[in-house]
Amino acid sequence: MTDVDVLIVGGGPTGLTLACELARRGVTFRVIDRSPEFHHQSRGKGIQPRSLEVFDDLGVVQNFLDAGTAEMPARIHMDRRFVAELHLLAGAHPRPDVPYPTLVLLPQWRTERILRARLAELGGHVELGLRLAGLEQSDNQVVAHLATGEVIHASYLVGCDGGGSAVREAAGLAFPGLVSETEHYLLGDVEVDGLPRDGSYVWYAADESSVGLALLPGTQSWQFGLTVRPGEEGAGQEPSLELFQRLFAQRTGRTDVRLHNPTWLSRFSYKVRLADHFRAGRVFIAGDAAHVHPIAGGLGMNTGIQDAYNLGWKLARAVRGQAPDSLLDTYERERRPVAESVLRTSGAGMTTLFSTKPLMTCLRDRIILPLMRSTAVTKAIISKTSQLSVNYRDSELSVGDKGKVRPGDRAPDSPCRHPVTGEPSRLFDLFRGPHFTLLHFGAVVPGLAERLDALHGDDIRVHHLEPGPPSKRYGAGKGTFVLVRPDGYVAVRTRSADAVADYLRTLSVA
Repeated sequence: MTDVDVLIVGGGPTGLTLACELARRGVTFRVIDRSPEFHHQSRGKGIQPRSLEVFDDLGVVQNFLDAGTAEMPARIHMDRRFVAELHLLAGAHPRPDVPYPTLVLLPQWRTERILRARLAELGGHVELGLRLAGLEQSDNQVVAHLATGEVIHASYLVGCDGGGSAVREAAGLAFPGLVSETEHYLLGDVEVDGLPRDGSYVWYAADESSVGLALLPGTQSWQFGLTVRPGEEGAGQEPSLELFQRLFAQRTGRTDVRLHNPTWLSRFSYKVRLADHFRAGRVFIAGDAAHVHPIAGGLGMNTGIQDAYNLGWKLARAVRGQAPDSLLDTYERERRPVAESVLRTSGAGMTTLFSTKPLMTCLRDRIILPLMRSTAVTKAIISKTSQLSVNYRDSELSVGDKGKVRPGDRAPDSPCRHPVTGEPSRLFDLFRGPHFTLLHFGAVVPGLAERLDALHGDDIRVHHLEPGPPSKRYGAGKGTFVLVRPDGYVAVRTRSADAVADYLRTLSVA
């Protein structure tokens, strides 16, 4: 007996993205979360450009652009002296191929609220106060036991339940990595009196300590962050407003700034962990359940969102009996290397910004921070963390000829004429939805669209494009076919219509 096709454990950004992906494909699912209520904590506070493209496909990107901000100057102090104002998000402007070029700042609870609203439009919701107590699986289903005594039968189960994942533990997936016993951080959301509300602030002290306040767009709160070393005040204490206020005054010398009305106070260790596998039979893990990142770069939450985007269309095809089981194996093979790379990037960022080791603090203060005043350097940083360069070139799902845009690359946007209406449009408008998109540049192949429609129906849309901006962007000559996956990556680049048909056949069950 199967109650639902997919059980999603965890109602954060990863679980919500996956739920929206499944809902728009007609897959039955439930989303459960052990929390008794929706949280109001800032946590991950930035949406990277690639995640904005995911949300464009889900139809909610404008909600994020309206709720957040892409301009937040960082005012840097050293030894209590103001030294620089860094405009890290400035200088990046939309391009034809990259409509969302920079990070958008907003607290995580607002991200989740936007995604829950979209999920509700698609007919789904998150069930609160339901904790997974255990699971067992057979060749054709997963049986999940909840702490309430309820038993849920599902074809597949996905753990999006964070670093302490009950799903990962129950599935027996190892989670090696580093958990520092010496590097700790105090983090929380507070309101602040005494600072202008048009930027964020960082203070570095001579003893290598640091403290920061980041304004949370659309709220009255700021995210407070502070490094604590062994033996220092706060290292072994429970976080409190009084402790935050005292340490802030000690490190900044600003006794005129008042912290008040806290809505979240926490303490955590530096962690870098990566699961050995993202799949155990019919159980998958995604987001923090699969990889835990340092906070620098705002990459952890975004990587989880893109995990869900990768997994969603594959699960849907498997549930509908349209794809072989091997398609699900490509989730781990594509996403685990990405998580590994992100861990290196975020770990290096954390070391650069917050290390208390004398050599690193000297490099940061004398070389790195002065360089960050350069527009060219900030553009390079944005490019590195944007996740637009993530690719699956080595995947078995990426086949065909090399070119300006290669199989496995992100499929870039471009202005175009809508192939049906002739109205001004863009490629992202053609891609939007749960289907494959076949772009054909040059002469029409008679009967191709009809043949693919007969075989695959709504799973594929075929668009013939005349020479113009898209062909230049893709470096596509006359007769080139570019097949774009449902998650916006190039699957096939070829000059053979038969090669496209053969590829789609490999993703199908005869």
